[in-house]
Amino acid sequence: MKEKKQSFKRRTVMRWTLSYLLSTLIPLLMVLLLALLTLYFNSSAVTYSNSIAASYVQRNFRDVLTRINEIKSEIIVDSDFDILRNVNYLNEISSLNLSYHAADIRRLEQTSSSVNKLFLFSPTNNWYISDQSWGVISEMALMEVLPLEQSEIDKILRGEIWDVYMYDVTDSEVLILIPLSYIKSYNPNNLCLGVRVSKNELFSTVIDIYHDVIIYSERQNSLVYCLSGKYEAGEVDSRFASLELGSTAKIDKSIVSVAEDLILSLKCIVVMDRNTYFKNYYLLIEVITLGLVTAAFFGTVLIVRSVKRNWTHYEAAAVESGVDLNEIPLSSNDYAPFVSSVSNLRAQQEELSNVITKQKRSLIESAFSKLIDGDNTVTKETLAALGFEVLSDLFFVLIAKSEKEDILQYLEKLFGTSIVIPFQSEYGDAFIVNTKRDDEEFFIESYKRVKEDGVLESLSASYLHTGLDSIRDSYLEAISVHEYQKDHDIPFLSYSELLNTTKQTTYQFTLEENMMLQKALKEGDGERAKGIINKVIERNRENGVSPKTLRFLLFSMSGTIVRTINSLDNQYREVIPDINFPPILQSQHFQKSLMGVEEIIDTICYSIKAISETYTDESSETYQIYKKVLQYIHENYSDAMMNVSSIADSFNISIAYLSRIFKKYHTINISEYITSYRLDRAKELLNEGKMVGDVVSMCGFGSLRTFLRVFKAVEGITPGQYKSSVAKEN
Repeated sequence: MKEKKQSFKRRTVMRWTLSYLLSTLIPLLMVLLLALLTLYFNSSAVTYSNSIAASYVQRNFRDVLTRINEIKSEIIVDSDFDILRNVNYLNEISSLNLSYHAADIRRLEQTSSSVNKLFLFSPTNNWYISDQSWGVISEMALMEVLPLEQSEIDKILRGEIWDVYMYDVTDSEVLILIPLSYIKSYNPNNLCLGVRVSKNELFSTVIDIYHDVIIYSERQNSLVYCLSGKYEAGEVDSRFASLELGSTAKIDKSIVSVAEDLILSLKCIVVMDRNTYFKNYYLLIEVITLGLVTAAFFGTVLIVRSVKRNWTHYEAAAVESGVDLNEIPLSSNDYAPFVSSVSNLRAQQEELSNVITKQKRSLIESAFSKLIDGDNTVTKETLAALGFEVLSDLFFVLIAKSEKEDILQYLEKLFGTSIVIPFQSEYGDAFIVNTKRDDEEFFIESYKRVKEDGVLESLSASYLHTGLDSIRDSYLEAISVHEYQKDHDIPFLSYSELLNTTKQTTYQFTLEENMMLQKALKEGDGERAKGIINKVIERNRENGVSPKTLRFLLFSMSGTIVRTINSLDNQYREVIPDINFPPILQSQHFQKSLMGVEEIIDTICYSIKAISETYTDESSETYQIYKKVLQYIHENYSDAMMNVSSIADSFNISIAYLSRIFKKYHTINISEYITSYRLDRAKELLNEGKMVGDVVSMCGFGSLRTFLRVFKAVEGITPGQYKSSVAKEN
């Protein structure tokens, strides 16, 4: 009998021990396994993403170099730059010609958003030309063309440049040096192109603490550039040289990926430090392993003591209940001490319920935020699906401030059965109130209580509106009230009180002020134009005009700006870019709208001043030649033999002189203008129903093949497709 009891005790104690131990270790083992699996799969994913990053860098690099090559081609083709390829000293060229070259470089700069700064230079003869200055290379840092250390500039002067070189100019810019031509006989002075490019244009996908970018030259068999500065330019590294295109390898605990094709014999290599990237994973695995060992050791000691104590209680309970452990059969089921804690289960259920409630509230607040932004797709059914039942169609908006108490709780207590929904606003704590009460006494009493309680420091209230789609109007009213309060230091104000308070319901913008604004714009005086606008707004604000009416005033002055632009000559309208005014009447921030209008005025006035300066010499001989050339093109565009050369012969001037005159007074060069004018006439004839073959001869394209190629390149469709689309529209 005693042996049965001992056997039962051993089996029960062993099972308890294992159960306790496994309940402690299995979660840790599962977490460890999960961490190892995550590390394994992330390692594969990171290898793949690193190769993708290399492709993106290679694509960005190709796009930038393609644009640089286009600029090189324009310089090589442009006859104005021929003199620079053979000149030894800049003083051999007149200042006027140098200024023309600087202007051309500035134009090339502006044709590409990826180029921050552009300049030509000759390291052989120690001179440079940028968009604003020219001189010896050592002066480039002083002129802020090339802000490098003198030692870096000395490197440039030490030898000729017959390959691509790259330097860090600033923390955000990189300098690319490239010869204008690799043929020494065509480029005797080693004329080179310097381009300053934003690092974001080249390496936007990999600028972080984990990645590094290396540009390696196949031609030089050396490193050209390293983003982090870990490797120096000119350094030869056989590990990078031996990497195949499109491959990924591990070098010194780093993942190294090479793009799939070469750009100007350059390899784009992206390096990712595994130790840095997976540092947290390694630390997590070490912590879990240490926890596992600690739990196994101390857990065993504690479990043995706990099991002995539990067996004593178990045996005492058996004696009290009259159970003889000596009589228990060996095949009977043993007692397992795993009982789920009811209190823990209840706590988990409550926590889950809180999470669901918070998520629902977040979704409801998001839906009302959409209504604030004017999104009318949110309906009562949408809110009902989120668990929000609309009390009625009556809504108003509050903007409040308080340091003493939770505003939401206070408002819920204040309005009783009404529903208060908070939302994010740049003006402070904002709330939408959905109420059933539409009587005036309710609002008067609530307003009185707010002032008496002293909980809120300020309160801005809108009208009571009907319908979900009116919530945005309520919010704009509350903003108008809030802005008026700030200007007049009033803590509590409603929209109805605002209308009663304001002394003037319409704005004042006199005819004299209108004419003064138009005159300032036409003269390109942006500061005077902005001063007039601000003076008018400030006067109306002092006269008590409401913020909403001030928006209409700004909208009216914007109309004056548009009308002024439309009244300008064609020479101005061709230069002024497209103007897009901000949504003034729907804006939630008047000051931002005003700043947007001021930026537009600066753009307009800058353009007007620039073209006015260009046209100041309309009485000069060169301008008269330009006007006659323009008239000649308009009268002879149908002549297929008319080109730049024939026009120059007709006026007894050189092609270079003709091109320079036309470019001075027009936004495009003469050859582009001839093609554009012929295309405009061709489209007019196609609109009239003329046959494509007739249009070719009538517009001077010479051949049908040339016409089809030029039309498709500019319009994106063939002349026949264009004619068909016009016929369908008619």
